[in-house]
Amino acid sequence: MNDELPDYVAMERALGRANVDFSGAEIHGMGCGMLVIDQGFSQETWLAQVLEGNPQDFHVQEARTLLRELFTVTRQQLNDPGMAFELFLPEDDALETRVEAMQDWCQGFSYGLALAGVKDMHKLPEDSREWAEDVVRIGSSGELEMEDEEEGENALAEIIEYLRVGVLMMNEEMQPMKAAPQIH
Repeated sequence: MNDELPDYVAMERALGRANVDFSGAEIHGMGCGMLVIDQGFSQETWLAQVLEGNPQDFHVQEARTLLRELFTVTRQQLNDPGMAFELFLPEDDALETRVEAMQDWCQGFSYGLALAGVKDMHKLPEDSREWAEDVVRIGSSGELEMEDEEEGENALAEIIEYLRVGVLMMNEEMQPMKAAPQIH
């Protein structure tokens, strides 16, 4: 089975043709927010939140296919023992575009938590709560002020890694993996 996220540019184009109002990053964030709370969350429930339109329309079908792949791979990555999880973000765009996508991801994650039933962050375990509150702040912050391009690239890389590791931490804290049985 494929363990690679779909191509970001192809996803953005498909979403545009299907008249979806969310970015690929925001949609991925939503799915992550839902899945860290409940790994059994229905792909169809998530799709209903992000994709409207006539199911017979070719462009809607194209977007649905890519979104299903995104959801499936994301669920696999969240449970990968090698911590292969990645945020679904553009790779080669301008720094400002990538920062905006990262903030969209954070907004989507916050929305995904709410869709999964998290109404009060204070009911989350402490580490997850603190990290999720950071995600909300990052998603709602304005532009990142950088002295130069290299500083901006480094700061963005650090924030993305913080988010990546935080998702894995929260996933583990909310849904601990069952230890493999010991063979004697």
